[in-house]
Amino acid sequence: MQRLVLTSFALAAALVASGANAQAFSLTLGYQNTDPKSDNDQLAGADATVNDDWSLTGSAAYAFNDSWSVELWSGLARFEHEVSLAGLGTVASVEHRPTTLSVNYHFAPDSPVRPFIGLGYGWVNVSGERTLGALSGLGIDGSNANGIAFGAGLDWFVNDRFFLRADVRRLSFETDVTVETLGNVGTAEVDPIVYGISAGLRF
Repeated sequence: MQRLVLTSFALAAALVASGANAQAFSLTLGYQNTDPKSDNDQLAGADATVNDDWSLTGSAAYAFNDSWSVELWSGLARFEHEVSLAGLGTVASVEHRPTTLSVNYHFAPDSPVRPFIGLGYGWVNVSGERTLGALSGLGIDGSNANGIAFGAGLDWFVNDRFFLRADVRRLSFETDVTVETLGNVGTAEVDPIVYGISAGLRF
C-alpha cells in the first residue's frame, strides 16, 4: 500500500507539473481537534476508549496550478489523549504529533470560496506515554503509526492573499501498546478524524 501511495504521488506530481500555469506557496495556522473513533478495540482484554483533544496545527503548500497542490500538514503542538479501560477507568495518557503529506484538488479556482479534497499519507509520532489510575507506576510504550490520510475542506479568500479555512481529515492510526510486567496488551485502533479552522496566507 505504501508503494502504491508513493507511486500515485509521483504520477500526480508529473501530471500537474506538466501543465503548470500558476505557482504559489501558502502557509496556514490553525486550531484543530483530533477525535478518535468511538470503538478503540481492546487492551488487556478490556474495551478501550480514547478521548479527543485540541491543539495548534500548521501547513505549508505549493500550488502547481489553479487546481492542484501538494501540502505538508502537522501538529505544531502535541495532542494529548487519555486512555480508559472498561471497569478500570483512566489508565494512561499519551501524546502524539500527526503529520500528513497530501495531494489536493481545488474546485472553483476563480471563486472566493474554493472547496478542495485531498489524498495522502500520514505519520503519527507517539511520545509522553504514562500510566494512571490502576496501572500507575508501570512503564508503558505506544508504537508510532503511519497510513493513508483523506481530507476535504473549504477556503474562503478574503482577498488575493489572505484566506480562512475549515477542513477535516481522516487518519489511519493504530498503536501497539506494551505495559511493564504485562508485555504487549493489544492494539489501540484510534483512526481519528481531525477537524478545525485555520487562517492562511498565500504568497
